[in-house]
Amino acid sequence: MDIRFYKKPEMTNSRMLVGLPGMGMVARTTVNYFIEFLKPELFADIPVPYLSPSIAFFEKGLVVPVDRDKSPFKFYYSQKNNIILFSGDMQFGYTTKDNELAEKIIEAAKLCGVDTVYTVIATHIKKYVEEPQVFGVATSPELLDILKSKGVEVADSSLQISGVNGLVIEYAKRNGLNGISLLTETVFPEALDIKACYAGIKSVSELLDIKIDMSRIESEAKKFDEGFKRYLKEIQEKKRKEEDLGYIG
Repeated sequence: MDIRFYKKPEMTNSRMLVGLPGMGMVARTTVNYFIEFLKPELFADIPVPYLSPSIAFFEKGLVVPVDRDKSPFKFYYSQKNNIILFSGDMQFGYTTKDNELAEKIIEAAKLCGVDTVYTVIATHIKKYVEEPQVFGVATSPELLDILKSKGVEVADSSLQISGVNGLVIEYAKRNGLNGISLLTETVFPEALDIKACYAGIKSVSELLDIKIDMSRIESEAKKFDEGFKRYLKEIQEKKRKEEDLGYIG
């Protein structure tokens, strides 16, 4: 697994925001939202040729080569905002490759003068909440103090973050970089939780001091909330009617 550079941005004390698919699709949605609105420039990727189809194509007796050079992992940068954005379409799901990918992300971070690596991920809760809360973890007590000063509550209980979105924070520390992970509550770990995404994007944009248009995702979160409340109301009314019928019978 190697990093393929198209160009190397000249940056100093920059930030890196990392996002791959995970619970509630929070991490990937967050970084892709920044990519959409900051319009950063692609500067590197990590090709994974063996992920292409295990099929060889032939036409009129001759082999037809397919494009096996596509990459699910891409690095972008915004010079104006002094930030690097890493977006991944997948995680491998097994230890060796996920650790290797985390190492490669941090390798690129060091080569590009990154000071602090950020991730925004979901933490599973069992009960639906009106406003998902955002907690923070970091690589040093000083960073925890910064989180507190920004109004982010520190996750002071023992916890584990699985996958690359968590591993990059540990590998950042191993390589002398700072790392911060924001954890936003979700009750929908297996689906896109747009309210959790909104809470995470809002929190990290404030932490990075990057002004970003929140209107679209705010509108989507509001529509989701209204729809879910209607669904809960319908379920409650149906349950009440069933209880009334049971009483009459």
